[in-house]
Amino acid sequence: MSETSLPIALGVHADTGQPLADLDEAGIEAFCTREQAGRRAPERAAEKARQIDTYAVMGDVDADNLAEAGWGLLFAADTDPAPYLDALSPLIEKRRSEAGEVKIFHGPDGCLPGDTATTWLARHKVSLNVVDPALGVPYYLVLIGPPDGISFAFQYTLDLYWAVGRLDFAELEDYRRYADSIVAYESAPAVPSRRNVALFATCHDFDRATQMLTRQLATPLAMGTAQTKPLGERQGFAMRALLGDAATKAALTGLLRGDGPDGAPAVLLTGSHGMCVRADDHRIADVQGALVCQDWPGYGAIDASHWFAASDIPADAKCHGLIHFCFACFGAGAPDLDNFSAPGADSHRIAPYPFTARLPQRLLAHPQGGALAVLGHVDRAWAYSFQSERADPQTQGFRDVVGSLLRGQRVGQATDRFNIRWAALSTELADVLRDRSAGAAVSETELALRWIARDDARNYVVLGDPAVRLRVADMER
Repeated sequence: MSETSLPIALGVHADTGQPLADLDEAGIEAFCTREQAGRRAPERAAEKARQIDTYAVMGDVDADNLAEAGWGLLFAADTDPAPYLDALSPLIEKRRSEAGEVKIFHGPDGCLPGDTATTWLARHKVSLNVVDPALGVPYYLVLIGPPDGISFAFQYTLDLYWAVGRLDFAELEDYRRYADSIVAYESAPAVPSRRNVALFATCHDFDRATQMLTRQLATPLAMGTAQTKPLGERQGFAMRALLGDAATKAALTGLLRGDGPDGAPAVLLTGSHGMCVRADDHRIADVQGALVCQDWPGYGAIDASHWFAASDIPADAKCHGLIHFCFACFGAGAPDLDNFSAPGADSHRIAPYPFTARLPQRLLAHPQGGALAVLGHVDRAWAYSFQSERADPQTQGFRDVVGSLLRGQRVGQATDRFNIRWAALSTELADVLRDRSAGAAVSETELALRWIARDDARNYVVLGDPAVRLRVADMER
């Protein structure tokens, strides 16, 4: 790994219009100190990398069959589940008809303050290992509520083996909208979208991060390579690519409205900078993670006309049945503390509390029918998602995840590829730490870059029910 291969984040400051800074020396030192103190040991993830099975369920359990895999809801222990169960009742009854039983974990069986995924599982006499639903914890689990009740870290770790999603809305009515929307999509005689996948990626002539994104990820996915076909072609999906100058705010609005002969996409992959707002800025809940569009004129100036936020989703959007894969800083949400700055620094607190991004919330609970799920990134999203630590292009993770969605796999299954990458990177990191302990020359910078690459793979989360899937067989070409 080159000492100069510093990580690049896909985010822009709302105040300055400047990109998020590379990791500095203070951040590297602080990051390594915390990691080596055991804040997040890689051993558990390394175990998954050594598993043979593609999905983390027992070999005789069909993850596609809810009657075998199971489905359940998990609440924070201090949350009254009654109003949520009432709002989600259409979805719960639908899943009960498929799974036979729906497990509801709440009160003392829920997530207690300070619980990790490991301690919660241990209370249910289950270990962080290959999933056997017969032991009492179903494979598909929906976390209910915000990440200050059940943390993002809990979700990351549980998702190593289980298929985990989160439903987090400000209003109970949005839970009901989402439940009604999923039941309507899965029960209707026809589906609202055709076999169409859309790719939206910015490329600014003044910005190295988006140039790399388009060159190393978006263009190979849209056009194919000598070794691979364009994304979706193998599964019989048409591709609509809005790259560079075509990736404007107006174009994204039209895409969600279903403008054009192919209508609204079934899967939308967006790659761009995500907006970053100061922790004390009153706009943070509405703007953090909004997508910076091609309209952005350059460093030093940015405003609401340049980004696409939840408030920009049109009232007549045709996002019913959509799966959105959002690659951008804070695209799925924000933690309260930045892991990549020195403790005590002004930038260490990046949000007043951890929260789910508003844009995916709005997509999932759209009044005209919401998205099935959103896959996005918590905290900063680094270029390591589409390039190796040596800056070599690697699109296979994105290709595998989207390809699995287009084959009709459940979202919780399809996104397992990023967990496997996290586990593999954790294994490599564990080996480097072992070699360093044995006297090998490994610098703090190399360790930091390996940790960042690992956490970049870790920080993808599913928002929505992880058991949803596209009705591929029912889609028109």
